[in-house]
Amino acid sequence: MNENDAMRNDSIVIKQYITGTQFAEINRLEAICRSQDSTNLKLETEYRLNRPKSGTPGITELNEFLYYADGELVSYLGIASFGGNAAELNGMTHPDFRRKGIFTRLYGLALEECRKRSFDKILLLSDGKSASGQAFIRSVSGAYDFSEYRMRLEHVGPAEPSELVVLRKANNGDVPELERLEAVIFGDVGEDKVLPEEEELRNEFIYMVERDRAVIGRIKITYSDSPAFISGFGIVPEARGQGFGKAALREALHLIRERNIPQAELDVECKNGNALHIYTSCGFREMSVMDYYQAP
Repeated sequence: MNENDAMRNDSIVIKQYITGTQFAEINRLEAICRSQDSTNLKLETEYRLNRPKSGTPGITELNEFLYYADGELVSYLGIASFGGNAAELNGMTHPDFRRKGIFTRLYGLALEECRKRSFDKILLLSDGKSASGQAFIRSVSGAYDFSEYRMRLEHVGPAEPSELVVLRKANNGDVPELERLEAVIFGDVGEDKVLPEEEELRNEFIYMVERDRAVIGRIKITYSDSPAFISGFGIVPEARGQGFGKAALREALHLIRERNIPQAELDVECKNGNALHIYTSCGFREMSVMDYYQAP
């Protein structure tokens, strides 16, 4: 520790949910790290700000770990869980405050929290080009699990409505069917049982993919000025290989185009060849690679 470190007033804040002020602080720190490192971070800050609050009294799950130096946020780590009883850990440290053990302290606290919650798997995320992120994961003996592409469609052009499928906006009555689809398509059910009408408050819309009025899949679109983000997209196994997935994606792009949003993004596992073919055939191109490692 040098003289400046000894004189600094440091503090750690640990919370279940972030506030609007902390949302802005995290985004400012992310912008600094992106500019310095030219890498991608999957922090899910919009989700964190607007995530549904636990309706169970006495339940406090710590998800947000913030490190301040003289009142400035200099390091952040977040826990997210999107189903399958797996935790995802992702974070960052200001370039001027690296190699001081700050992020290691946050990681130790987050790992302790994950162990208390008995996750089956704890995943550490890092951009494949992030030297600092990859070095940290090596230092804690993370074991490689899989990788995802972040893909972007630079220009969402006009599209003719599909004759194969239709997208119907989900409502609260579709929740049992949505849970069934998550189990059949993704092999799990998401952590947060959020009603579709609640998600609309965050400008997130779930659509049922229908063929001849039968539900064969689902897709979620998060609308923003740009880009729109596509997630939770899948077709049931018995309906795959018949062009329905590509038709559903084109319908989603048609909805995005109707809102005059010029770009769209999505994430896809690198080894998912069928999905990659659908996305590239619709004009999506790889932007970055996010590597996932299992914590020991």
